[in-house]
Amino acid sequence: MDKPSSAEVLLQDALTATTRRMRTSLLVSSALGLIMAKTGLIPSRIVDLGIEFTATHKASLVLIVLFGVVYFFVAFLLYAASDFSRWQLALRTSFLKKRAIENRSALFKGMKSQGDRLLNEAAGKAQLEKALQESMDRYMSPYWQIAAPLGWARAFLEFVFPLVFAAYSIYLLAVLSCAI
Repeated sequence: MDKPSSAEVLLQDALTATTRRMRTSLLVSSALGLIMAKTGLIPSRIVDLGIEFTATHKASLVLIVLFGVVYFFVAFLLYAASDFSRWQLALRTSFLKKRAIENRSALFKGMKSQGDRLLNEAAGKAQLEKALQESMDRYMSPYWQIAAPLGWARAFLEFVFPLVFAAYSIYLLAVLSCAI
């Protein structure tokens, strides 16, 4: 099976299921922390259980949420770094495949040898692959031109945004825990 082109790699799903679950947990815990920090919405009692929260309990609750966000931040960072590396390796491999076709075609371009049938077949195959690649590049050019910006925008949304959002939530929770 052929390896995907660079445009196809850019548009593939870069996150594994485990990383996606970690990202979801990070975003949910960060949103909870953001709500607590921005609105000051910290429970003072749970009526059904008959529990009253003192100022110390409230500070402890904020710290628990803070540590939860930090845990999911670190876990997502590790999983995302692994997935991002895998995604980049696939992207660079696709570039190498294209370079190999170009180099092989250039190597066999000037050969007119009649003696070696295998060498002539390899030369023909290399020239055919190069012609097919050039045709694909020309035909698919409009789509490949938008693939790179879409791929990087998606990478920002999937990798960078959750980390920035969580870092902001961690900061707000840390400030809130000091204020209580």
